[in-house]
Amino acid sequence: MTNSVFCNQCGQPVPAGSRFCNGCGATMAQKPKAEMAEQERDLFTVRPTMIFVYLWYALAVAVVITAAVLMGILSSKSLSDDMTALYVIGGIGIVAFIIPVYKHILRLREVYTLTNFKLEMRYGIIAKRIHNIPINKIQDVMVTSSVWQRFLNLGDIIIDSASDTGKIHLDDIHHPHRYAEQILAEMRRWN
Repeated sequence: MTNSVFCNQCGQPVPAGSRFCNGCGATMAQKPKAEMAEQERDLFTVRPTMIFVYLWYALAVAVVITAAVLMGILSSKSLSDDMTALYVIGGIGIVAFIIPVYKHILRLREVYTLTNFKLEMRYGIIAKRIHNIPINKIQDVMVTSSVWQRFLNLGDIIIDSASDTGKIHLDDIHHPHRYAEQILAEMRRWN
């Protein structure tokens, strides 16, 4: 019998998948399906860095503070009344924070997750688009970092896949080499 297991009670060979021993009738222990097939588990979840979003917020705060100081100087010289200064500062504040809020929303809409079976890319906040690439379809993983990215320990991960997508870019990722190594380790496991 090439595809058989042995009974724990009598030691007789039993065909794989049998529920009872043919020799003694003992119930064969069945492995749960969870043990028979490996469970999918997340290896990492990553988003683009928040550093640039924080810089935009800092710039917006600096613009609002500068506007408040200038309006304070104009109000003290009686060139402007207090309500006008308040409206000007509020308007400048709204305009100044549009870009950082937009950048923050862009960052929140991208999530990359590597499991032991696939690379999953989620895009969108209200309407979502999810793209999955099986690990065995990934052909190459490359990390690129410009001079300023290296200074901040950032980089872009470029994944070349055999799927319809072609190249996938994960932009401005902290410690990109660590994530690239994890993807490569899963590729080795599948090949």
